Amino acid sequence: MDDGIEEGVGESSWPPAAAAAADSAGGGGGYTDIRKEIFDRLMAKGIEEVVKDPPAFREQLHRHFERLPASTISLCMCPPPAGGSYSIDLDVEKAEDVLLHRRILDECADPDKRPVFHVRFLRCIEAPPDSQDKAQDPSTLREAEIGGSEPCERMMEDLTLERRKVADDSEASSARRGVKILYIHEIIFSMVDKTKLLAQLSALLSEVGLNIREAHVFSTTDGFCLDVFVVDGWETEETDGLLQSLKETAARNHASLSNPTNSAASERILELQEQIGDSNVDRSFLQVGEKIASGSSGDLFRGTYHGMDVAIKFLRAEHVNDSSKVEFLQEIMILKSVNHDNVVRFYGACTKQRKYVIVTEYMPGGNLYDFLRKQKNTLDLTMVLRIAIGISKGMDYLHQNNIVHRDLKTANLLLGSDHAVKIADFGVSRHPSQEGDMTAETGTYRWMAPEVINHKPYDHRADVFSFAIVLWELVTSKIPYENLTPLQAALGVRQGMRLDIPSGLHPPLSKLIQQCWNENPNVRPSFAEITAELEDMLRPLHQAPNSSKGSNRQSKAKAHKKSQR
Repeated sequence: MDDGIEEGVGESSWPPAAAAAADSAGGGGGYTDIRKEIFDRLMAKGIEEVVKDPPAFREQLHRHFERLPASTISLCMCPPPAGGSYSIDLDVEKAEDVLLHRRILDECADPDKRPVFHVRFLRCIEAPPDSQDKAQDPSTLREAEIGGSEPCERMMEDLTLERRKVADDSEASSARRGVKILYIHEIIFSMVDKTKLLAQLSALLSEVGLNIREAHVFSTTDGFCLDVFVVDGWETEETDGLLQSLKETAARNHASLSNPTNSAASERILELQEQIGDSNVDRSFLQVGEKIASGSSGDLFRGTYHGMDVAIKFLRAEHVNDSSKVEFLQEIMILKSVNHDNVVRFYGACTKQRKYVIVTEYMPGGNLYDFLRKQKNTLDLTMVLRIAIGISKGMDYLHQNNIVHRDLKTANLLLGSDHAVKIADFGVSRHPSQEGDMTAETGTYRWMAPEVINHKPYDHRADVFSFAIVLWELVTSKIPYENLTPLQAALGVRQGMRLDIPSGLHPPLSKLIQQCWNENPNVRPSFAEITAELEDMLRPLHQAPNSSKGSNRQSKAKAHKKSQR
């Protein structure tokens, strides 16, 4: 998906392990001190495995911290602390969590036990009744008297009858006040790390009916993930039913979490290959040059084909599995079926050999994301509108042909030498009629529509929301939600948060952005309407003072022709 800010490329492994190792080697005081504090706390608690052989346990603790680099992706209601890491995320008051994390990772080392789920009840909180179905802002919540404010690490069976009676009384009191009780659980997940894992896990939690309140996502240096989610939505303190529901839903709907190659995907590959037919390129005429980009599963090179400048996309060998093959074949199928000035031109593909290849036209201007990052100042309004019109026309063409892009963002928009823009990267695009309602969380969090984040049925209007974010980038040259992690941005969007529109922006363009990212998909305009509005905004700009004489000459010429009829 994209570089450090995008969650499709090794979500759980950002920043790179090398940087984390350097951080650790640098001997950052806080990172070392937290190990000692946790060790001392566990010793003071008399934990058997610690007091039995302190030097051996100290070495085990050191190896555990070395395995989890000093960086993480975190989601909470506010930006993470600077230098957020496994060490910073830990609370010395909950030192035993380190033992739990180590046990889970040890269990995950056995291939027969993957994926590993661990569930525990944390606490209850009160929320207004209209807050259902949304992750909550802490300002609207307060800790219920049920269990007090401590994390409540005990499982349900450890609760005393007296405490249960207090809980029952509190629930009854809350019901009388019209307040909803939310049960907060922690879910820890571990398996072999891979790209797009967060999207699959958040989809899984949503299907079970859970709202993600916090997420702390770690990668080990040896290729495993340790993902900690704090959720609400399970209607009781008990954990056995929740654990069972997670496992059953994962096995039923997310086979790739435990087995990246499954029969359903294999059948889909055969189906796509049959639909694509013969799209082979003659490799003897293909000359591969320098690498120009990398994505979640493929590398893009510049080259020539039959003497033409082309872009050559290879599916990377280490990412070849049924899921990546399906995306690659879907992209070929879409590219074969389209032909528009604002959609990248397809020259051919090769899927018969082990290395899948797609050949398209080469766009010398690179992608719009990089182009905007290089701008020292924002673009002038005329250029913003011209680029936006090109994108809108291309998207209108796709929608007219019943194609939903599902990952519209500046990184997937390519520029020609004259700033002509073309839409690219159709790996997750779909004809909506293929499989009924679309509910899968597909795309990139910073550009994703709220209905997609919430795993609700969605259609082509999700692309319009993404286009609003692209428009915002065009007028600001900034990264969307740059001070938030991708997950934080997603949580904020589902709560109604939107980017700040510059106060001095052309009013009609400001209004259009707000219409396009409206919470209600039915209110968003179509791309045909968007194109018309953008062209109306551009038209007066062509009548600038330095072109007024030319405009007058054209007007007189038209009047002269009219008088001669």
